[in-house]
Amino acid sequence: MPTAERELTDGLNPAQVDAVLHTEGPLLIVAGPGSGKTRVITHRIAYLARAHGVSPYAIAAVTFTNKAAREMGERIQGLLGDGSGAAIFAGTFHAFCARMLRRYGEGVGLEPNYTIYDADDQFVCIKQSMELAEVDPKRYHPRSVQSIISKAKSVLQDSAALTRQAQLDDYYFAEVAARVYRQYEELLARSNAVDFDDLLLRAVQLLRENESIREDYQRRYRYLMVDEFQDTNVAQYQLTKLLTGPEQNLCVVGDPDQSIYSWRNADLRNILSFQRDYPDCRTIALERNYRSTGNILQAADGLIAHNIDRIPKELTTERAAGYEVKVHEAYTQEEEADFVAREISQLARWEVKPGDCAVMYRINAQSRALEEACTGHGLKYCIIGGIRFYQRREIKDLLAYLYVLHNPQDDANLSRAIVMPPRGIGKKSLQDLTAWAARQGISRYDAIMRITEAQAAGQPCPAPLVSRAATAVARFGELLLRLSADKDKLVLSSLIPVILKEAGLYDHIERKDANP
Repeated sequence: MPTAERELTDGLNPAQVDAVLHTEGPLLIVAGPGSGKTRVITHRIAYLARAHGVSPYAIAAVTFTNKAAREMGERIQGLLGDGSGAAIFAGTFHAFCARMLRRYGEGVGLEPNYTIYDADDQFVCIKQSMELAEVDPKRYHPRSVQSIISKAKSVLQDSAALTRQAQLDDYYFAEVAARVYRQYEELLARSNAVDFDDLLLRAVQLLRENESIREDYQRRYRYLMVDEFQDTNVAQYQLTKLLTGPEQNLCVVGDPDQSIYSWRNADLRNILSFQRDYPDCRTIALERNYRSTGNILQAADGLIAHNIDRIPKELTTERAAGYEVKVHEAYTQEEEADFVAREISQLARWEVKPGDCAVMYRINAQSRALEEACTGHGLKYCIIGGIRFYQRREIKDLLAYLYVLHNPQDDANLSRAIVMPPRGIGKKSLQDLTAWAARQGISRYDAIMRITEAQAAGQPCPAPLVSRAATAVARFGELLLRLSADKDKLVLSSLIPVILKEAGLYDHIERKDANP
C-alpha cells in the first residue's frame, strides 16, 4: 500500500476507508451520529491531494457553520502539513457565494462593494418596505412577512413568482408579503445590498444565466464536497448541481435522521433524491458510533426507526451500555427546572462536579427558571452566551458608519447612522425622506446629498421636510462628506477614532454611561 494511502487510512474502520478511497464520480456518505464523518471528509480531501496529486485549488468543501468550516480547515492543514491546505476552500455556502459575487456580481446587478445585511438590518428593511407597500404592521407582523420572503428565496422565487404562487394557492397573506417583497427587492437594489438568502439566490441566478462563469467554476473546483447535506434547501442543492462539472466528482455527507433545520427551509428531499438525480452514485453508510454509550444509542435508534423518510442503517457501538436514559415529564417550566437542579444535586453526592454538568435549553426565555432553581438548590452556574461583541449596540452604531462609507447606497445602515446619536431627525422626518427618495427613484444617500447641496447653495430644501429636520439632514450629509474624505487618507485603525469623535458617538456613549 502506498505511504500516503496507508497514513491516511490508518485507524479508520472499513466503511470509513471505503469512503476515503472512493474519489471519482458521485458519492453519498450516509453518516450516522458520532460516526466520524468530519474525519472521513478531511482524510478524503488529504488523500485526493497527497495520493492523487489533485491541486488544492481544485477542491472545495462546503459546510453550514463557520465553526465547522474552521475545524475542517485546521484538520486538513494538519494532514497535509505543507501549508497547501490553505488553498483548499473550506467554508460555508454563504461564504462561497459571497466570494463569487464579489468577483462576478455585476452579472446580476451587484457592484463589488455590495453590503451583506444581517438579520437586524434585514428586519429594518422589511419594515421600511411595508411602509412603502402601505401594509399595516399591526395587522401583518413584520417577522411573519420576513419569514414568507425568506422561504420564497430559499426555493428561488422572486416577488413576481411569489405573487403567482400566492394567487394559485389563494393565499392572501402571501399576496400581501409579495407586495412587500417587491418593495424590498427595489430597496436592496438601490442600496447595492443583499441579505443572506440573496447570496444563494443571486449565485444560482449568476451560474444559470452565465455559461462561461459556470464552466469556469466547474473547471476550477473539480472535486466538491458538501457536509450536512440533509439540511440544504432548494437553493443550496441547485447551487451544488450547477457547480458540479461533467465528471460529477460530487461527494455529499449527511443523514436524513439528523435533519433539524426545516424551520430554516431545509428540504429533506434533497438527500433522499440524490440517488435519483445521480443514478451512478455510490452509497456508503457510516454506522459505527464513537460518541455515545449503548443505552443512549439504543434509545435514539428506537425513536429514529419510526421516521418515514429515511435511508436505513444500523448504528452500532463498542462502548459500554452506560447509565440508563431517564425521561421526565413536567407540567410547568418551574417544575422542570426544579427536576434538573435536583438531578445535578444528586450527581454531586456521587462526586460528580457541577462543572461537569451541562443543561441545554431550546430558547433563552427558559434560562430564568433554571437560574432560580439552581439558586434555590445552592448550585453555582454559568450562562454561556449573551450578547455577542458585534451585536452590542455601540459596536453596531460604529459599524453602520463604516458600512455607509464603504457603500453609500446602503439604506439599512444609513438608517441607523442618521439617528445615532440623535441629531433632531425623528421617525416622521425619516419616513418623509424615504418616501421622497422612492418617488425620485434614488437612494436615501443620494436624497441626503441633494438636500446637503441645496443647503450649501442657500436654496430651498427639495424634499418635503420641516426646516429643522432639513438642516439636521444637511449637517449629517456634511459629516458623511468629511468622513468620506478622511476614509481616503486614513487606515482603518486611524479612521475609527475619527468617526467616533466627529459623529458624536464618544460623547453619546459617555452620556449613556453617566445616566444608565
